[in-house]
Amino acid sequence: MKIFLIFMFFLLHISFASEYCIFDAKGNCVTTIQSQEAYKNFQKTNNQTKYYIAFSKSQEKREKQTYNKFSYRKAKGKKRWYEVDWNQGVKLCPEQNFNSGNGVWVVNGSAHIDSLNCVYVDGSPYTRSILVLFARDLNDLTEADSNWILVNQTIVELAGKSYDISINYRNRKKISFRHDLIVDKTELRIKDAIWLREDIAALKKKEMILLETKPLMNHYESKFYPHDDSLKILDYPVPMNGELISLRSIKDGLNRTTNLFSFSNKINLSNVFYKSLPFNDMMSVLDTSENGYRFPLNDEWIILQSGSQRKFIWGENSSEYELRKYMKIECATDDVGVYPVKQYEPNPLGLYDVYGNAEEYTLSIYDRKYSSGPVCDSYVDSHYLSDVCLFLKSYVCSEFGKASNKNTTAAFKNGLVGMRLVRKLE
Repeated sequence: MKIFLIFMFFLLHISFASEYCIFDAKGNCVTTIQSQEAYKNFQKTNNQTKYYIAFSKSQEKREKQTYNKFSYRKAKGKKRWYEVDWNQGVKLCPEQNFNSGNGVWVVNGSAHIDSLNCVYVDGSPYTRSILVLFARDLNDLTEADSNWILVNQTIVELAGKSYDISINYRNRKKISFRHDLIVDKTELRIKDAIWLREDIAALKKKEMILLETKPLMNHYESKFYPHDDSLKILDYPVPMNGELISLRSIKDGLNRTTNLFSFSNKINLSNVFYKSLPFNDMMSVLDTSENGYRFPLNDEWIILQSGSQRKFIWGENSSEYELRKYMKIECATDDVGVYPVKQYEPNPLGLYDVYGNAEEYTLSIYDRKYSSGPVCDSYVDSHYLSDVCLFLKSYVCSEFGKASNKNTTAAFKNGLVGMRLVRKLE
């Protein structure tokens, strides 16, 4: 049922996103469509099993594309997950034991097909998940092969595992996880944010998103960058912006994890966490069981950061020598506070910039209510910060370089607050 809903959402997305093509088995664009109705009409007059859908730009030159056929990270039944880098494509062919006969490829991205009915899904320059379905009958996708191409994302297997972790200098906590996670390898970049906001006007027109659009960065945040032209800092981490979560979920055909509900609505509180808003009759509801993007929980981030139960990637004790492998620690007086992502070594889980660069934004849940904020609380002077935050405080770059006095509660003062998104492995 969920696959069917994803597919219907994808068809709805066609009506406001880029122009799509219907391709034949030789990779020729037979016709272009811009609406769900146009595709239905095409189905009625043609043999649907010989065609597939993809972005119309998929006929562009692909000499520089790299395709990977066999490197799927995880498989479960008829589902496959492939981990690829930016701009790395994947070649997919029908499973040999799949029901005999022709099938239809449905691709939420740019692709082309060969004479053997193998699809070449072009690499994306953006961090995202691309859904590729193969089915004999578009009216019944319960038997379809489901393939997720994870671009600059990785699978972290947490389900059923328990950890004994350090919360701060005097408190420890035992936690267990219900879901495996798909995690962005890097912080969300300026490039990703620009791409996600392309369709925001159309989404608002269709009342699919009602959030108020704000600039990519405000006056304080801009001080962390070497240039105020966003096109010249595309690979730098973007400041935290909650609307980008919904835009990513919509773009990838997923559910939204956070919504607004009236107190008068009946909500199953066993499945959600909530946060009261400054309105008398509204609340913000978070459902971590939904298949959509969200900020990592603070407990999740403690494990994602170190990659284990250790305090730091390298062990229990702080080490400036080891820290140099994972972040920039030298900040001159006028040296900006952030730099392009993926400049230093990844942690054991393949995540980059888990120390330094932008400070991660996380969620905390207590007594069925949730709050959110930068994981190190902007490096304020507090004994309740974790040992990791207290250690990093001496090395984080402020908006004016390395500050001599970090004892301030001013937001965005001592570190840029960025974002890295996660979603459950469905």
